[in-house]
Formats: sequence, C-alpha cells, structure tokens
Amino acid sequence: MKAVVLAGGSGSRLWPLSRQQLPKQFLKLSGEESLLAATISRLSPVIEEDDVWVVTNEAHATGEAFSDLEHLHTILEPCGRNTAPAIALAAALLMQDGEDPTMLVLPADHLIQDISSFHEALEKAEQEAEQGKLVTFGIVPEHPDTGFGYIQANINVDTDALPVKRFTEKPDLATAKVFVAEGGYFWNSGMFVWKASVILMQLQQHSPDIYDEVMSMQALWESGENWQEIVRQRFQNMPSISIDYAVLEASDKVMVVPVSMGWSDVGSWDAVYDISEKDSNNNAVNGRVMAIDCHNSLLRSESRLIAAVGLENIIAVETPDAILLCPRGESQRVREVVDSLKVQDDASYREHVTVKRPWGSYTVLESLATGFKLKRIAVKPGASLSLQSHQHRSEHWIVVSGTATVTRDTEVLTVIKNESTYIPIGTKHRLQNRGKIMLQMIEVQVGDYLEEDDIERFEDIYGRK
Repeated sequence: MKAVVLAGGSGSRLWPLSRQQLPKQFLKLSGEESLLAATISRLSPVIEEDDVWVVTNEAHATGEAFSDLEHLHTILEPCGRNTAPAIALAAALLMQDGEDPTMLVLPADHLIQDISSFHEALEKAEQEAEQGKLVTFGIVPEHPDTGFGYIQANINVDTDALPVKRFTEKPDLATAKVFVAEGGYFWNSGMFVWKASVILMQLQQHSPDIYDEVMSMQALWESGENWQEIVRQRFQNMPSISIDYAVLEASDKVMVVPVSMGWSDVGSWDAVYDISEKDSNNNAVNGRVMAIDCHNSLLRSESRLIAAVGLENIIAVETPDAILLCPRGESQRVREVVDSLKVQDDASYREHVTVKRPWGSYTVLESLATGFKLKRIAVKPGASLSLQSHQHRSEHWIVVSGTATVTRDTEVLTVIKNESTYIPIGTKHRLQNRGKIMLQMIEVQVGDYLEEDDIERFEDIYGRK
C-alpha cells in the first residue's frame, strides 16, 4: 500500500500561529512533531515512510516548510486546485512501471489519538479496496457538530464496510442533531482507500476533464520529459474541485468504514483546546504563561509572557507580531480576521516575523518606518542563498558571528565578524556560509519598495524561480 498525504492547505483557521506560508500541517500543536510528521509516523508499520508521497504547494517545499519536506517524496503543485486533481495526479504517478497499488489518501493536518483503531480500520478498508471499491472512513459522531460534512450509510447490513447512501455538506445545528439522533450518519474524515486504477477509471467516468488532462501529462512524462516540470506547466489547466464532488457523490462504488479513533481535524482554536492537556483549572497552557484565577481557557505564548487574571472561557494566542483574543466557541471567526488582513495587504496573514528558508532564516526587526527595513539573517553552515539582484533597494550587511562569502557582480569578498559590506541597487549578489558555524548578520535594506518579491534570481540550488 502507498500513502498520499495532502499537505497543500493555506493556513487561515489557526492564525496567528498558522500563516499562508506556514499553515497548520507544519505546526507542532500537540507533542514534539508537526501534524505532517505525526501523520506519517502513525502509518508505520503498515506503511513505511519510503512508500509515502506528500502533495504540497511548490512554495511550501522551497519556503518555510522546506525542512519538513526535504527528506520526503513530494509532488509539488504550482497552484491550488483542491483534492481531485491532486489525487488524480498522484494515482497516475503511482502507476508508473506497470504498478497498480492500493492508495491511502489522507490529509496532513488531522490528529488521531487511537492509532490501533486507525490501523484496524485501514485493514478493513484495504480489503474493500482490493475488490474495486472506493472506501472512506466515517467518524462515529460524538455530538452534533456543524463543522463537518456527514456521510449517511446503509446500516442494515452486517459488514465492516457499509454502502454509502449520500454525502451531506456541513449542516446547521438542528439538522446535525437530527443526524446524530437517527443514527447511520458519520463525520466525513476526508480519508480514503482505493486502487489507483479504480480512482482513475472513476474520474474518467465522472470527471473526464481531470482524467484527460492527467493522461496528457502522463503521455509526456512517459515520453521522457521530467514529470515535475510537466506538472509545473500543466497542473493549472485542471479545474479546482474536491474529490467528493468530482467522484464520490456520483459513484455507486463508495463504502464507508465506521471508526472511533480519537480523530480531530484540528480545524479551530476550540479544537486545539479540546485535544490539549488541561491543568487543574481546566486551562490548556503552552509557553510562558502566568494564569491567576483563570478557568476553561486556552493560553498559548510563543515568544513572551502572557499574564492572565480572572479569565473564563477565553482563547489567547500570542506570537511575536500578533495576539488573538476571543471567547471559546467563537474561534471559527478567525477567518474574518485573516480576510481583513488580506484586504489591508497586511503581511501578518502571510508570514511570521521570523521566516524559515532552505538556507536558514531571517527575522524582521523593524519595518514600520518608510524607506528602510532591518533584518537579522542566519545562514546555516555550507548553505548558500540564490544569485540575485534587486531593482528597488540596496542592502548593507554587518556580520556579527561567523564568516560570510559575498559575491558582488564579478568580485568575491570574505566578510568576517564586525565587518560589513554594501550591495547597491541592481547588483548581482550572493551570500554563502562556507564555514562550520552559523553565520549571523544584520541587514539594512534601503529603498522605495522593500517586499520579498523584489528578487530576480539567476541561479538557485533549491529550484526557486
């Protein structure tokens, strides 16, 4: 069996911890692993890491999430197109060399606490998939919930997998209560098992536009062209549609395996509170927090002290550049904050003040004044930034630890601790750390436009454009 992990989310519901460039699947919300790493870990021993493929946005693989992805098999999407095109592409790639594996498809950002029950359900689903069925996992509902889609199954059969009657979008509360009271309804987990050939045949029948485009791409890579480059060029041609709409709601081959396994889609800060360990006052506390007479609250600090007094049923999440405060039960409205930030073109919806890169990281220290920006840059030993230039800014670099090798047009300079250099506007330049310790620098940018898209790259070892 092969696993296809969908990791292309945009990161709006857990702001300010999640950002567009570092969405929740790459965050450590429960334990020491990111949600992506935990998703892959719990597949073992049924599926080993070498049989796992991660579908993610190309920007994640060359940006902040690079360190989480660099050791994995990846399929890089140049743009978001929902789940059906991603699954179709993965199925076609897995069928190379005449293979036809059973595929487990699952999101990267869910949490499962009862792993043995998950493995048991997976075994049942695999048996059905081998018979040509499309199998989904239905979570036995613990309460009426309006945050999930529902699957209605035929429960009048005595089998591990039940025939699916219909899928229902997220209902209102009254409808959700009816579903739970009637029985035979399950939360849609977004996890699926099927043969690669079967899902492609179902796409051919129900979504031929997706199938035809994937087959066109397949013909090109089978002729010898690089498949990832073909994806970069052609993926945008496919429609943006979920696998539920594209296939499952129309197919007569869908089965559901009911399961209770401590599942959560970690879709809001309320969900994070629910899965977190609590103190004696039923608070979920993380980081540097002083809670006095607080109860039933989520208090999370990433960089500084949160001092809270007399709070009840409150969510408070702190990052270096933003603080979220809301009552418990209202955290789904965080999307409204992110939408407003987008309208204002406020960078805090896109990225943190400290931004990870394949070569290291940078931290914005000052950006409020017009005409200049101050950064701290850290370059890992042996790492190199791209050969690049800027059309709207100059840069002043001051080395505070380590040794920098600086290419500036045709000259190559060595800049040691307590020395500096200057990069004029339009100059081709590159920064390298050829030493054995971290290179730390202060960068002062001066210009009339200081955003990250003012970069023209000429050479880059990480494949960035």
